Amino acid sequence: MKAGEQHALLARAARGAVRTLETVIVVNLAIMAILVFGNVVLRYAFNSGIAISEELARLLFVWLIFLGAILASAQRAHIGFDTLVKNAPRTLKKILIVITGALMLSGCVIFLVGGWHQTVINLDNTYPVLGISYAWLYAVAMVFGAGMLVTVSYNIWSTLAQPHTDLELTLTKDIGDRIEEKMAEVSAGGDRKKTE
Repeated sequence: MKAGEQHALLARAARGAVRTLETVIVVNLAIMAILVFGNVVLRYAFNSGIAISEELARLLFVWLIFLGAILASAQRAHIGFDTLVKNAPRTLKKILIVITGALMLSGCVIFLVGGWHQTVINLDNTYPVLGISYAWLYAVAMVFGAGMLVTVSYNIWSTLAQPHTDLELTLTKDIGDRIEEKMAEVSAGGDRKKTE
């Protein structure tokens, strides 16, 4: 398989993973909203409530935060200080991105190991109302560690193996640039539908 084909395959897989992650996050947020809103309405209108609402919403919120962090990493949307990187020569930019990525990868390993230990420790502890194991709460650390491991590794590989302009060699993307990219994607999708 040629390098261009490999890059296209990886890019397609990355887009699919991002779409899946976005879908899971949206479903998670929708369930949370229904649970919390429904519980408020039931409490004030009927003096009752959904027993599992508070515990399940809290669990879903933790998962939402960590999955959102993976998505932000994949889209390079995390907050970062990139003044040094933007003003550095091209070779130094790549070195700084790799060093930062290596530090982040070591953090991912800590999340994987710590998450595993906490999950095992809490297997027998259960939520009082939900009745499920607290391991579900701590397992998100392993999912987060693995997801970040993949996204950070992909960003390092992309920095070293793919051609980039000087503006693309940054640790984060400016919000204005991300909005313009999304607008271009949306308009390109609309143009494609018109031609079909």
